[in-house]
Amino acid sequence: MATFVDSSLEIARFCLDRGMIDAERYKKAELQSNESKRPIYDVLISFNYVNDSNVKETLANFLDLPVTDLSVIGDRLDIFLDAIPKHYVIDNRIIPFEVNKGEIKVAIAEPSALRSISSVRLITGKKIIAFVISPIEMEKVLGDMNNHAQETARGTISKVKTKNKTSIQAKDSEQGLDNLIELTKTKSSAGNSASDEQGGQIILFVNAMIFDAVKKGASDIHIETYKDLSTLRYRVDGVLHECVELKKFLFNNYSAITTRIKIMATLDISERRLPQDGAIVAELPDERDIDLRVSVLPTVFGERIVMRILDRGGISFDLEKLGFPEKEYRDVIQAFDSSQGMVLVTGPTGSGKSTTLYGALRRLNKPGINILTAEDPVEFTVEGVGQVQIREDIGLGFSQALRSFLRQDPEIILVGEIRDKETADISIKAALTGHLVLSTLHANDAVSTVVRLVNMGIPGYLIGAALTMVIAQRLARKICQACKVPDEGDHEAFLLELGFSPEHAKNARPFKGAGCPACNKTGYKGRQGIYEALKITDQLRAAIIDNQSASKLKEIAEASGFRRMQEIGRQMVLDGVLTIEEYHKNLVFN
Repeated sequence: MATFVDSSLEIARFCLDRGMIDAERYKKAELQSNESKRPIYDVLISFNYVNDSNVKETLANFLDLPVTDLSVIGDRLDIFLDAIPKHYVIDNRIIPFEVNKGEIKVAIAEPSALRSISSVRLITGKKIIAFVISPIEMEKVLGDMNNHAQETARGTISKVKTKNKTSIQAKDSEQGLDNLIELTKTKSSAGNSASDEQGGQIILFVNAMIFDAVKKGASDIHIETYKDLSTLRYRVDGVLHECVELKKFLFNNYSAITTRIKIMATLDISERRLPQDGAIVAELPDERDIDLRVSVLPTVFGERIVMRILDRGGISFDLEKLGFPEKEYRDVIQAFDSSQGMVLVTGPTGSGKSTTLYGALRRLNKPGINILTAEDPVEFTVEGVGQVQIREDIGLGFSQALRSFLRQDPEIILVGEIRDKETADISIKAALTGHLVLSTLHANDAVSTVVRLVNMGIPGYLIGAALTMVIAQRLARKICQACKVPDEGDHEAFLLELGFSPEHAKNARPFKGAGCPACNKTGYKGRQGIYEALKITDQLRAAIIDNQSASKLKEIAEASGFRRMQEIGRQMVLDGVLTIEEYHKNLVFN
């Protein structure tokens, strides 16, 4: 990020090099700058050692660029800031002041700003024409903009993101990746040139890629580069699929594509050594907003980018539609509707824990209820719910947020994840003092969650008193109903190994997907949640307080009607919802 202090020093040295000030006066100004902590160019101006207008003319002659005067723009500056993100203008000290169909006129005030011209061309896809203004003019305009940006930053997260929204136009979506493949075949030799044509093509490519991923139901976009190739992959229904046809174009334009994504995510495009995290809000042609969480990881061959797609319109937050079996659904609803206690959701990354918790928030969110959440990250904003983004880097962890929550008089508290004993202690105490606490914990299954809390150092009597429900879950790919066919062959021995009863193993008639256009030849379409719901009964509570073993807890729970997710999954295989392979992949872990 450029600052006026950095630019001031650059301009002061420029004046010295061009003979606009002698070495003795420069040294006096430098000494005064150090003593007063004022930028050195300010000192030069205040001492009348240089004239700002003369500096402007000299700089324009040196760079062989025309001059302009931003005072003629006045209040119309914001009109042109739609062309380039405001944060980029402030950071790089390059101001757009006239936008035409194929070109943008920008103003600069120091030689180093010329380095940003190629990036601006990439951002906009337009020809960039540079003009020179004086350093004082530049500082006045950027000062006004920076004050406005700080005011905006005091608003909500959602408001800030709206300011940085990227609109994917209908022509971008119509182009799509399928048609773009043909376009890029003739353009792939462009390499990493910064031509206007390539800049527009990169913008089109990134927009089409995001639209294509959303259209195909992808949860993530992976962009990676290696020594001799680059890859683009979508994660659809939990599995990565590669777009082979774009390898050459992606490899030849990799740096430009990653730069474009970093610009959209308001990341530092000059930083290529450290990981960065950002966010993009993309507005689709149907006026639906898509949130993308962007992770940039430097590797030996270039920056690897993963974009998590958070499509509110593509996710159901209705608990009734998540796939809970009837009995488990009744128990889960009873726990969520309780006025106090703790409900924990467990499962591996990507198993849908957040969807379950947001489903609970949707059910519980009413005008008379005060709900607070601590999340890392805040995946979806919920109107009427106080959501706090955890920031460990500034000392705002889950435990710190929880302590503040208890002074905010909430009825319901959602903790994104219980990671340590301190957070677990506060959460349990909140559940025991009249709050409903919802959270997640990493464990293989519901009973193991109780054991995990014990291993974290939480006394059994506190766990038994606070805990009301544990939901364990997995997400498995469903058989495509358009091409479902019987899975022929002798599966009896394998089904027995998977825990099927001898009768079921012998008589089972499993299914699979043959592969068709509807499922992109994979045989799978969509995903199915597999849940187990451990209701903390009086008998189970007594066993937890008595520090009984996991096997004993499981025995007591099953005597009260508890069904393990393996049992539920086996029925899904028999019903033709899951393949044998998906059952084995997701439910064989102990």
